[in-house]
Amino acid sequence: MDARVRRAAFVTAAALAAAPGLRAQPPATDPPAPVAEAPLPEVVVEGQHEGPRMWTVRRGDHTLWILGTVTPLPKKMVWQPDAVREVLRQSQEVVPAWPAYAIGANPFTALRVYIQWRRMQKAPDHLPLRQTLPPQLYARVTALEARYDPNDRHLEELRPMVAAERLATRVLDASGLALHNEVQKTVLSLAREQGVRIRQDKLKIDDPVDVLKDAGSAPLSAEVSCLEAVVTRLETDLGPMQARARAWALGDVDALRRLPHADNTTACVAAVSTSARVRTLIARAEDDWLVVVQDSLAHNRGTLALQSMDRLLGEHGALEALRQRGYRVEGP
Repeated sequence: MDARVRRAAFVTAAALAAAPGLRAQPPATDPPAPVAEAPLPEVVVEGQHEGPRMWTVRRGDHTLWILGTVTPLPKKMVWQPDAVREVLRQSQEVVPAWPAYAIGANPFTALRVYIQWRRMQKAPDHLPLRQTLPPQLYARVTALEARYDPNDRHLEELRPMVAAERLATRVLDASGLALHNEVQKTVLSLAREQGVRIRQDKLKIDDPVDVLKDAGSAPLSAEVSCLEAVVTRLETDLGPMQARARAWALGDVDALRRLPHADNTTACVAAVSTSARVRTLIARAEDDWLVVVQDSLAHNRGTLALQSMDRLLGEHGALEALRQRGYRVEGP
């Protein structure tokens, strides 16, 4: 139960909500009927690939290597991390993309968190999804469900922000894509095999039950907006998602930069930000990685870090932040 509790305490609070600034469309009097079309063919990446080349961040004779990842990636991809093995031979630490999170050792706290997480799965008024959503949006949800997961009968029982996560997982799975960060899992396993320290600082959550309560109290309009943003991305971005996954596997960073990237995370994170407690938690989690890699770079001759491409690239990304702090950043 510990893993589920940790996921409930942080991932649910940080990812399952919707931005108040995004409004659902007004209900239509005669919504279009869902059309069950054939899913897109699965993305298949044959052969063994190393993924993109790594960035190097240097100060003096100390080096930080950063391996950028993307989500989702092909489920059937065979990844050959020879370059990572070589970097690990020169590294004293590995820094994962996110901190670990802890809710304390009290078993009663863990039980209360689990109970609260279970309560959050359904809407507070226990209305089915068809009565919660505007008819137009509900028709789009059922069209995706019919196309990618026609046997799922559980979606109807969920609150909109939880339904968004479930729907995205099912659609991506049917498209040959996986949300789990298998690249990081592989790198951490290699680090353990080679005896390299894994530095994953713990983000202490002092009041996990209240964090979940805050996340669960998001306005219904915000949850609906989150679900609408996810549905829009699933309707329009599956092809580009598959192309990004293929580009990562082939090490084509230029293609990753060029490919359009529809973003639904803003809509699904901002709702929990109505709570100061959750805003602080999210900010701490986002800032922690940059603090840790700088400290590791200062103390180690070699460090390997992982981070998502979304957080690395761009004028507000982590690579630019390191440049502005005076580090020499080189990469593809």
